[in-house]
Amino acid sequence: MEAEPYRDTIHIAAAPEAVFDYFTNPELLVRWMGDVAQVEPRPGGLFRLVIGPRTVEGRYLSVDRPRRVVISWGRRGSRQLPPGKSVLEVNLTAEAGGTRVSVVHSGLPDAEKPRHALGWRHYFKRLQLEVQGRDPGARTVPRALTKGAD
Repeated sequence: MEAEPYRDTIHIAAAPEAVFDYFTNPELLVRWMGDVAQVEPRPGGLFRLVIGPRTVEGRYLSVDRPRRVVISWGRRGSRQLPPGKSVLEVNLTAEAGGTRVSVVHSGLPDAEKPRHALGWRHYFKRLQLEVQGRDPGARTVPRALTKGAD
């Protein structure tokens, strides 16, 4: 069964143009999430991100710099959440001298929503620190994000 979409938001003290690049530039993407990224930020372009023992795969569905990125999302080799099964929508809005980053992650199976909620909270904090020029610390994958995932 499919869960209600996961929604979250964070404010980052940087312009939308700067934050946008952290979703489309592989060198910047791996600073806050993942170990290796291969991306083609255009509609239909590849999105592949190795995060610890798992690989997220999908396609960019929409790229509207600097306002919005939509990516199909899933795990390579997963029966529960295969590549392209879910959709991640990222909206960037100029607000209070920075950017309001809002995500809507839809199409997640019920069993995946808690794992992705934990993951987005973890990685949002890393994104905020990285974009603002502060050290987010070593890239680690919390055990709760991979425990029980196929």
